[in-house]
Amino acid sequence: MEMSWIKQQCDRYLDEHLDELWEISRYVHANPELAYEEYKACKVQCDYLKKMGFEVVEGAGNVPTAFTAKTGSGKPVVAIVSEYDALPELGHACGHNLICTSALGAAIEAKHFLDEQSVTGTLYVIGTPAEESGGGKIKLLEAGIFDEVDAVIMQHPTSAPTRLAGACMSSMRLDIEFFGKSAHAGSHPENGINALSAANLYFVATGLLRQHFKGDMRLSGIITEGGKGTGLIPDYAHVKGSISSFSLKDLKMNAEKVRHCAEGCAHALDCEVKITIEEGYQGRVPNEILSEVCRKELMALNEPLLEGMPFDYGGEDLGNVSRRIPICNPYVTIFPDYKISNHTAQFRELAISENGKHCLEIASKAMGRTAMEFLTHPEILEAAKEELAERLKNED
Repeated sequence: MEMSWIKQQCDRYLDEHLDELWEISRYVHANPELAYEEYKACKVQCDYLKKMGFEVVEGAGNVPTAFTAKTGSGKPVVAIVSEYDALPELGHACGHNLICTSALGAAIEAKHFLDEQSVTGTLYVIGTPAEESGGGKIKLLEAGIFDEVDAVIMQHPTSAPTRLAGACMSSMRLDIEFFGKSAHAGSHPENGINALSAANLYFVATGLLRQHFKGDMRLSGIITEGGKGTGLIPDYAHVKGSISSFSLKDLKMNAEKVRHCAEGCAHALDCEVKITIEEGYQGRVPNEILSEVCRKELMALNEPLLEGMPFDYGGEDLGNVSRRIPICNPYVTIFPDYKISNHTAQFRELAISENGKHCLEIASKAMGRTAMEFLTHPEILEAAKEELAERLKNED
């Protein structure tokens, strides 16, 4: 039987379930939950996948709001990734309600294909909490949840035309504490050591350091604490920030330069300093072989597409996964006219609009069709693994 006809039949199966998927999307959107608190979003997905015949494990990797759902058996193993945490105050202004429900849609379409065509292979849905803050995918990687997986598929809603994602940035978190000595600012300033002055000098020093950054390097920060009252010299100042780059090598090198700035500014103002630099999310490694499979499916669905795999200046914990397993990461539009920012009220409302429902439909079908290709052509996945190894070797 011709594959294109089979895919059309599977699309029609998806169409029969689109309204109930949209209701789940609306429910998740109306009940935004922060990192590791996504109990409602997790439960509604698990309940649905159980109803649709998947073997569901809740609390995957000892993470209460993570899950896995499995169908089929044997190799290859393809995973469709769901994420569903919201943003503080803004709710689902990143469209995670569409990410999780398109994962459900793609999964039931691909399962229908496996059941009807008696194809060998295993399909997973992996529910990953805390993308916005906390890195749930990293925890699940470390717990071995992705160990058997040969390829990962996940969509993200976007604006401007639909695209296949290219590289994104790696990041590190900065936490700097300056310790001084309090004194009355009017009567005995000579007895004080001003921690806030050290923090201010740090921003001057790192501002001058920026001249020596490559164009893609980003450095940001805020003073979260800098004194208790205007009449006292601050004995404590706290700086939080982040630094990011497309190059992990450059990122680590410049993070050390930032450390030296903080140390030098503390020394200059006679303060003590505590510096914590932690690895954030690693940059996404795109995979052209897998992306081109998905591109053909999006084109078959008549979805307008950007050429190539454009990079972006964001970051996500899917990047960590992409350095272990080849990924396919379509970004499907909810506002095709021009680029707008996610993490805004406008994006939040678009995520529950008719454009959002169109995104859900297109992403579900494109990812479901892509999963069918991966399951029936394991040689594609082997070639994708070779591409990943080559990209990692040549990255820096």
